[in-house]
Amino acid sequence: MTAQEPTLKSQYAEKVTADLALNTAEQERIRKEIASLQENLTGLEQDHELLVGMRAAIGDTPTAVPAPRTGKKTATSARKPAAAKSATTADTKKATAKKATAVKAVAKKPAAKKPVAEKAAAAKEKPVPLTELIHQHLSGQAEPKTAREIAQALTTAHPDRNLSDNLVRTTTERLVARSMAERAKQGSTVYYTAIQHNTPAAEAPAAVPAQTENAPVATTA
Repeated sequence: MTAQEPTLKSQYAEKVTADLALNTAEQERIRKEIASLQENLTGLEQDHELLVGMRAAIGDTPTAVPAPRTGKKTATSARKPAAAKSATTADTKKATAKKATAVKAVAKKPAAKKPVAEKAAAAKEKPVPLTELIHQHLSGQAEPKTAREIAQALTTAHPDRNLSDNLVRTTTERLVARSMAERAKQGSTVYYTAIQHNTPAAEAPAAVPAQTENAPVATTA
């Protein structure tokens, strides 16, 4: 086996050397053929230009003759459609991406806020004071009313307000203290009647402190 190894190696080396020599010779032969063909092509192109000039000088009507094409031009022409197709595909992808971004932006866009004018109007719409509601109700009644009757009537007219009998009774007593209502008692029942004044009610002194609708109140007889 040891004696055969150098023999095989030398055989492969000789074969590779021969193949390299053959390859080099073939390349040289093809180069010469290309050079010869290039010379022939150059001569034909020059003859073509000369013939075209002679026909123009004679005045003969030219017929459609295809122009000579070179390998480079053909390759360039073949690449143009592919480049145009790639550009079109890229533009389509960009347009799709922009459209998707616009849709996401619209979806994430917060709801439009109310105009400032509407907010200002809502802020100005404050609830009417309970004392004014009671006084207006009593002023429109022909007979005296109890606190429960007043509370029931105002609850029906203003269902959004939390009006209890005790709250209405205490607020009506404030009107009595301000001389805006008159209090009359018949047995265990207390009746109230509105008093009309020409002067503003705000000028009358208030004997009972202000009280909110949801605050606890004391029950009066």
